[in-house]
Amino acid sequence: MSNYGENANYGKSVEYSHESAEPCASVKSEVESLTEQIAVTPLVIAPGPVFVKLPVVLAETNITIPVEAIIKLDQPAMEIKRIKKNVFLTQSRIIPFSQDGQFGTGILFIAGFIRKNIEYATQTCTTARTANVCGDIRHCTVEVPFNFTTRITFLRPPIFIENRTTSELEFFTDKLKGCDVCSDPVIGRNLCDRSSFDTEFFNEKPFTELVRADITEIDINTNTTISCKTPTEQSFTKLTEKVVVNLTLKVLQKQQVRVTAVI
Repeated sequence: MSNYGENANYGKSVEYSHESAEPCASVKSEVESLTEQIAVTPLVIAPGPVFVKLPVVLAETNITIPVEAIIKLDQPAMEIKRIKKNVFLTQSRIIPFSQDGQFGTGILFIAGFIRKNIEYATQTCTTARTANVCGDIRHCTVEVPFNFTTRITFLRPPIFIENRTTSELEFFTDKLKGCDVCSDPVIGRNLCDRSSFDTEFFNEKPFTELVRADITEIDINTNTTISCKTPTEQSFTKLTEKVVVNLTLKVLQKQQVRVTAVI
């Protein structure tokens, strides 16, 4: 609380005390010293051919996806202030084989969603006999899902090694006899012994990278309410969005590549 000194005479000065006032913010800073660095010469491999395992681009494609979504807000909105949009992929699968004679192609399955953060103005009070409106700024975050299937053409085919069928060995025996001691022994496969050979190959799984996403949309207010007192203002709780998503994707697989090291 501010304290004023007694001002009995007009010629005396008035003192003001800030002792009881607390600061709204405090800042503490210091200057950091510069740490010296020493350059280090990296160790490199000898010149010559080298085999490395790197992600290799199998295909790069551009896809357009039309999406329609209906979004319901928790409170009536007067105006959409901003919509921030981000694209996320949740699934990426590829069938690298063609079953219809189109060689060098594969089928790509993609699923994902558009994360939208919607900021909108609400109406909480109005001024009597005027068109003035007051309210709050609220936000709503929703996920708009999408999925598609498309055919891609390989720039470089993926490398897969198929597993072989199991090889089995059966053994002969002539020691099988029945209960009749006078009958001949049964000749055939030994039921007690069996040998098999299995080989299993572990291939690198292709994966997808999201290179670019372009989003174009139209927002339509579907259940508007107009006030007779203020016809220039309206409120709504539902949005119908017609969205066109354009994605640029890369399909990659880790493969062994031969490179030549130089001096």
